[in-house]
Amino acid sequence: TQGNKAQRNSWVMIEQDLHTKAFQSVVEGSNAHLSCNVKATESPSIKWLLPDGTKLKAPFKMEDSRFSVLSSGQLVIKSVAYADSGMYHCVAQVRGDIDSMSYRILVQPPGIQPADSEIIKVQKNVGEPICLPCSAVAIPDAHLSWILPNSHVLNDLSNSSNGYLLDNGSLLIPHSRVSDSGYYRCVAINQQGSDQFAIKVTVNKMVSDRSSKSMKLKKRPGSRTLVKTKIQVIDDGEGSRTGESDETLSKKIHLKNHEVSLKQKNDNDPHGHVKKNKK
Repeated sequence: TQGNKAQRNSWVMIEQDLHTKAFQSVVEGSNAHLSCNVKATESPSIKWLLPDGTKLKAPFKMEDSRFSVLSSGQLVIKSVAYADSGMYHCVAQVRGDIDSMSYRILVQPPGIQPADSEIIKVQKNVGEPICLPCSAVAIPDAHLSWILPNSHVLNDLSNSSNGYLLDNGSLLIPHSRVSDSGYYRCVAINQQGSDQFAIKVTVNKMVSDRSSKSMKLKKRPGSRTLVKTKIQVIDDGEGSRTGESDETLSKKIHLKNHEVSLKQKNDNDPHGHVKKNKK
């Protein structure tokens, strides 16, 4: 019949492009935006499934709710809370055709004060460039972002005039200022979980012979210090270790098929070490 023919010719698709943020680190109290770019032969029905099981149909807006869905399908979360962390699913439907896309949000505290033993320390002088390396090995691929001391989240879609996220995951601040001092967090997220580590950066106003000699991470020209977050997902749940270089500051995390808490650390587990390059 004509109705069956129309149904066969109907289709819906959720597009994912370079501007789609499928994984987001969001600082508590800020706003989050999840886009759902739907293409269809006719006006689609768009719904969002929240981590707690709540379903919201576009358009949705209530005065007493922090959640709203625009007619375009975008989900907006105002003043995110820790409980908002989790998986979000956008579902679009046209007649008998359905498409969906999943998103993960990880809510982070505005500031941290980790123990000295748990962080990497870097000292710079005013005007010197700051380059903080971070890379993730993950299955599926992980999304990297940096949380700056001012709680601003920097990723490949939100570079600022002061800092840049390079293609290899490193954070680059070309000209350091005293105000750049503080804790920097590199966060890696994929469908299976997340991992992060912190680096304490201190930018000194002046250089003295004594202070320059005490900069443990100060290298001769041409030498490099590499920071890696190694993430491995395995099917049987058993951890496996990979070889590591003496010139690599490595942190090994095994993400199993469930979300893991990375705030709990075992002091007996050597997550990383630093060795000076010898050239």
